[in-house]
Parts: sequence; structure tokens; C-alpha cells
Amino acid sequence: MSGLFTIFMIGVGATIGASMRYYLTQLINATLISDFPYGTLTVNILGSFLAGILVVIILERATLHDAYRLMLLIGLTGSLTTMSTLSLESIEMISFGRYGQAGFNILLNVVLSLSATGIGVAFCRYFLIS
Repeated sequence: MSGLFTIFMIGVGATIGASMRYYLTQLINATLISDFPYGTLTVNILGSFLAGILVVIILERATLHDAYRLMLLIGLTGSLTTMSTLSLESIEMISFGRYGQAGFNILLNVVLSLSATGIGVAFCRYFLIS
């Protein structure tokens, strides 16, 4: 399979991940009406958990062509999670003088996303692959 196929497959995963991010963020923000960006926090945690699961399945257990592995790990989970939106929202909070809220936002995203990835890996190794 060619490099163009790999690029295409990453694009497919990215399209799905970005679409999921957009609609989940909209749903969460509409449900939890707040000036805190819960939508971004939610997709980062969910995407990190999914990445933890996929890393174990794809890299340790499944035999997939590199294009499909990249589609899921880079395209899907990379587009589902969003460091740029976290950064923009935090800078916006800082510009409005909400320093504590910005710090809390950054801390929550980093700690909970890292935790979710670790939990995803542990969950997959313990429950799905025994």
C-alpha cells in the first residue's frame, strides 16, 4: 500500500475524530451551561481513554497494516482530543483575568487526560486481554 493510502486513511480517522469532537463538545456545553469549557475537558478525557485502549489492542495484539493503525491512533484519537482548543480557552480565561480558572482548566485537562490514558491501558490489559 502506498503513502497516499496511508495519508488517506489518517484523513478518514481525522474526519471522524474531529466530527466527534465537535458534536460532543457542543452537546456537553449545551447540557452544562457554564463559562468553564467542560466540552473540551470531556473530549480530551474520552479521547485519551480511547487512545489507551487502542494502544494496547493495536500495538500489542492486533495485526493491522500501518495505515489502519495510524488512522485510529493518529487520525481518530489525535483529532478527537484537542490541545489547541485547551490552549485557546485557557489564554482567553487569562485575558479576562480568570487566572485561577485557567490554571484549574489546564491542571484538570492534563491530569485527567493522562489518568484516562493509563486507565484505558490498564482496563484493556486486565479485562479485554487476559
